[in-house]
Amino acid sequence: MIIDIFGAGSLGLLFYSRLAQLEENVQLNLWTRTEAQAALIRQEGVHFYPSADAAALSQSLSISAKGNIQTTSHIDHTGDWPRADVILVTVKQTHMTPDLIRQLSKRVAEHTIIIGLQNGVRTDQLWNDKWKVYAGITTEGARKLSANTVIHSGHGETVLGQLVQRNNTTDTGYEPEVAACRQSDAIFLLLNLWTKAGLSASLSNNIEMAIYRKLIINAVINPLTALWRISNGELLNSTERISVMRQLYEEAIHVYDKADIEWSESLWDDILQVCRSTASNTSSMLADVQEGRRTEIEWINGSIVEIGRRHQAAVPGHEWVCRLIEAMTIKEAD
Repeated sequence: MIIDIFGAGSLGLLFYSRLAQLEENVQLNLWTRTEAQAALIRQEGVHFYPSADAAALSQSLSISAKGNIQTTSHIDHTGDWPRADVILVTVKQTHMTPDLIRQLSKRVAEHTIIIGLQNGVRTDQLWNDKWKVYAGITTEGARKLSANTVIHSGHGETVLGQLVQRNNTTDTGYEPEVAACRQSDAIFLLLNLWTKAGLSASLSNNIEMAIYRKLIINAVINPLTALWRISNGELLNSTERISVMRQLYEEAIHVYDKADIEWSESLWDDILQVCRSTASNTSSMLADVQEGRRTEIEWINGSIVEIGRRHQAAVPGHEWVCRLIEAMTIKEAD
């Protein structure tokens, strides 16, 4: 199986490190943004801490570079490479650009499965209608310490589900039965590999509900950790913090009710459990703010604001955190 991973941030390095330890016949291709990072991983591999406790004890595993590690700018020179069976897209929403999709298309064949692991709502307009695209919703905690060092800071679960393209009226030109069979085989083989790599993954027949569940979790946790400069677990250290979390939660479920978006009665408890299970984790939004990068607030809390606007539901808490986070972003990443 050929697995391409686009993005070598915390999540990309986590999945690469876990899959690179497998003895199965897996060809990995890791695509980075900079040559400096690609060269460092080729030379030194990845320093991988399998847990937060291991990091505290400085007990890292040295994962030798496996497969090809290249920048996305090199992708135009790989025309003779076999195309990917699975593509994991781990870049953030801020990097989901038409240029990235063009680069990614060089690795797609008719049987390729693409899995997008972005926060926020779905972005169908970016994907080619011919492609088989899955959404991946993960609660795995990962923290990137350097260009080739990552901590698996919290064990969670990844849920995958196929997106039905909303504008899919195009004749793909593929042989549907053959392509569908290969796609089915690939997704189940990937789930098996994921399990062997020490990760929890499953398929969902209702990925839309999982997407909107994760949206609320992110909208409650991420901006508050970024504003208060605290870890996920520290959100639960005072009743005042929990009350602000609760306000964001109640505004969001009110919007969901107005928009007929399905949600579970256990959702509040799920948010608290994510805080506990990823207690030492630095949220991606906090990491972005600390580095002065553009955050994903537009696609997370901004999505809830937009849904509320369409359905005449006020969400003042989400509007304020959007404005506060946007004001904290002072520069783009290099």
